[in-house]
Amino acid sequence: MPTPKGDLWKYYYPGAKQNSSHYRAYCLGCINVHRPASAGSSVDPMEVDSDSNDQSLGLTEEWFNDALKNVKSVLGVKDSMIAHLIGKLSGKVAAAKDAATDGDDESDSGAPLKKRKRMRAVEKSFKQSELKVFKGIDIPFSDAQSKIIKTQFLRATISANLPFRWVINAEVVKLFLMFRSAATTVMPDRFALSGRLLNEESKRIADNVNAILKGRYVLLSTDGWKDNHKKSLTGVDACLDGKSHLIDVIESSGKPKDGESMCQAFFGMIDKAEAEYGCIVVGLCCDNDGGSHKGRDLMVERRPWLFGPPCCGHQGQLILVDYFKVNEDGAQTAEDTTDVLGWIVSHERVRAIFDGVQIDKTGAARSYLVANITRWTTHSIAFHRLMRLKAPLGAEKNKKAVKKMTDTASRFCDLLDDPAFWKNLQMVSEDIEPICYMTNINQSDHTRADQVLLGFAGVYLHFKRHSKPHISKGMTARIEKRWAALDQPMFVFCLILNPYERLERFGPRAGADAFTLSMALVELYRRVKSRPPPGILSEEEEIELQNNKKQKEAQVSKSFLQYLASTGPFASWVKTRKNFESVNGNNPILVWEQYLTNPDLYELADFAILLLGMVINQGGNERDFSDFKIKKTRLRNRLDTKKVGEMSKIGADIRASHKAEAGLFEEREKRQNHSDKRVKDLLAVPRYADALESDDEANSEAQPRQVLVKSKAGWQKVFLQWVMDAREMDGNSDDEEDAPVTPANDDWLPLPLAKLFGEDAPNPAHHRTRRPTFNREQLLMELLAAEHSDEAPDDGELSGSGDDFEE
Repeated sequence: MPTPKGDLWKYYYPGAKQNSSHYRAYCLGCINVHRPASAGSSVDPMEVDSDSNDQSLGLTEEWFNDALKNVKSVLGVKDSMIAHLIGKLSGKVAAAKDAATDGDDESDSGAPLKKRKRMRAVEKSFKQSELKVFKGIDIPFSDAQSKIIKTQFLRATISANLPFRWVINAEVVKLFLMFRSAATTVMPDRFALSGRLLNEESKRIADNVNAILKGRYVLLSTDGWKDNHKKSLTGVDACLDGKSHLIDVIESSGKPKDGESMCQAFFGMIDKAEAEYGCIVVGLCCDNDGGSHKGRDLMVERRPWLFGPPCCGHQGQLILVDYFKVNEDGAQTAEDTTDVLGWIVSHERVRAIFDGVQIDKTGAARSYLVANITRWTTHSIAFHRLMRLKAPLGAEKNKKAVKKMTDTASRFCDLLDDPAFWKNLQMVSEDIEPICYMTNINQSDHTRADQVLLGFAGVYLHFKRHSKPHISKGMTARIEKRWAALDQPMFVFCLILNPYERLERFGPRAGADAFTLSMALVELYRRVKSRPPPGILSEEEEIELQNNKKQKEAQVSKSFLQYLASTGPFASWVKTRKNFESVNGNNPILVWEQYLTNPDLYELADFAILLLGMVINQGGNERDFSDFKIKKTRLRNRLDTKKVGEMSKIGADIRASHKAEAGLFEEREKRQNHSDKRVKDLLAVPRYADALESDDEANSEAQPRQVLVKSKAGWQKVFLQWVMDAREMDGNSDDEEDAPVTPANDDWLPLPLAKLFGEDAPNPAHHRTRRPTFNREQLLMELLAAEHSDEAPDDGELSGSGDDFEE
């Protein structure tokens, strides 16, 4: 007995067999398009059953046979028949789409379907006959609606990180048809989604970024990344107003990385950014490895109006490496701590014992944190958590229970019971906490150069006061070396031009008098403003240009002296500072923007905004690469560089719009790794909490893969990698002659941190015998005795008796 045909054959005419099992299927709706007017009025193909004797379509007439030759058939299987019914073919009616999409309504096949008065009818799906779904409203879309919907399809695709082919998935199509039966008319295919729509949206965002950057001072940051195909990509970000904008993605596979090549690459990035976005590039920030380090030095040498700082977000990691080099006992303690934490986390029975004691003592069990090599600050957090669990871990009940397990457990229990271990861990935790705090601050998109300088000063003073002399001496020397490699005038004058700081942070040994500072500032101003004008100038124009520069330099010097003395236009700032800060916060750029309207102060205010607006880290590039890794996965590795960059720009714009619209973005609670009291005591130079409060990194949806360190061998491997990275970042900075030469006034800068922020050291007490006090009679007797002695007088001693002595 042949298998009965399915309900889909109500809408198809069976043709000849294509193979031994399947017939060719001809859509009755398509056939009805070819029905001539002479054949009578057409009927709804949804009301016709091709297997019945209903001849309303004229299945036996001559025009019908001709139509079969012109109509394209499909294979008589369910998938092909459904795809044809819901596709964009002429002649199909909404009922056929709904029936194919929503499934069989299980009505009598012999009776015609009754039309419902309601616009939405309940039917049963032929895939899941027990699931009741609703038909979509049959209302067509306008052209404006269609354009908006197609653009939204692209934004939804990128925001949810979906492949472009998701829009042609049959189940997705059916889902949208449930909402609206005309959905397929506005759903773009994957080629339109990844082509025209992507390009149009990318151009719109590029125009928005152009409007933001045009005519503004920006600092570029660049870094490299490799995808799953080992293709090297270089990202270029423009940092402005505490936000990084991805402006270019360059494929750099196989390109040379020597100093000269990197210098030319930097020039290309700068020139392209200024040409396309109309911005004024004031500097470029990148890694401090050999090629990049040399390339930056050449860039600053050939274009002295540019700044070339290394990424200050890496300085904390480098100082952390320095600490473990100087403190060998601390390095061993860090290895032991990591080993203990990994042992607890990896053994459920051990963890259950320790958790039980925690619950008995505190009522709750705290988790055991381990270091993550992708987040340098987690080492401090993990060590501090272990310190807080010292009492539960060292309980007698734990030792008796755990020692029954293995010799390894006994070794760790002995380590947890060793007071020397906890003493060393306490010291290591307290030493690396300010370093990690500085690292957190320097990675923020809102961190200014003056905050970086205060971070260096705070860590320096922490180790200056260290109780162990060898650690104090070794760390202060290494920190001084890293400070000496930076462009000191940029950092120092950024701090001085912060109206909330000025000269208050400098120590008595800095020698920062007003005239010295004024000359050094003019030197830095002259360097930044040495950018040549476009085109060739005549002799008269050149003379006029030089005179104009001299006038502006004199104006800057005079304004700066008034700023230091709090006179003239700056006199009111001393009185209104606290009130202004309470209302507007402590953003120094906002203060200087108020002086731009004063023509006498414009040059100084503009220069201060330039310095204070620079963010010298690669945080934006790191977030871009995390986003690249999410978009260009192992399964989507064929995405080209241009398309990855466009998708990342659109994704960043979507996240920004979600933050701007209320209710679309859930603000992540900021981590509180340090108590308020501890923050005040962490660094000798405070004001770091403000930078952390504006940190946007925690809101990034792109999180790197978590790589945890759970053993001593793992810690040693990670530390070795740190050392290698530090050497690579340092490049050739070990040689003093390779340190960048700062062009500022040599009479004052460069200066070590010890002089800038150090205090006057007390004179050491000389332990020598105090000379006895002689009265007049004793002195006369001594002279008389010397006169009658046979000893030769000492050098410089006068001969004579006591009678010659006069008071």
